[in-house]
Amino acid sequence: MPEKEKTKQVTPKQMFTIQEAVKHFGISEYSIRMGIRQGIYPAIKIGGKRGKYLIDAELFESTLRIEAIRNIKENRKGEQNHEKI
Repeated sequence: MPEKEKTKQVTPKQMFTIQEAVKHFGISEYSIRMGIRQGIYPAIKIGGKRGKYLIDAELFESTLRIEAIRNIKENRKGEQNHEKI
């Protein structure tokens, strides 16, 4: 008797519109839109030209953390350069 095939369960991802991301993360709508346009923040656009963006909450949060770490490192470099002057 063959073993039962294991089925993969797909867990639903939490997706936000830009307005929902603004409320959840406390970032301005302008910053989110600019980040999406510049390719910093990952998002998918649905509904054609006048559609809306959907943002994967987990991926967006990870991106924010990476950007925060990058900003800290850049600030430290700036402080070290300032001390040398």
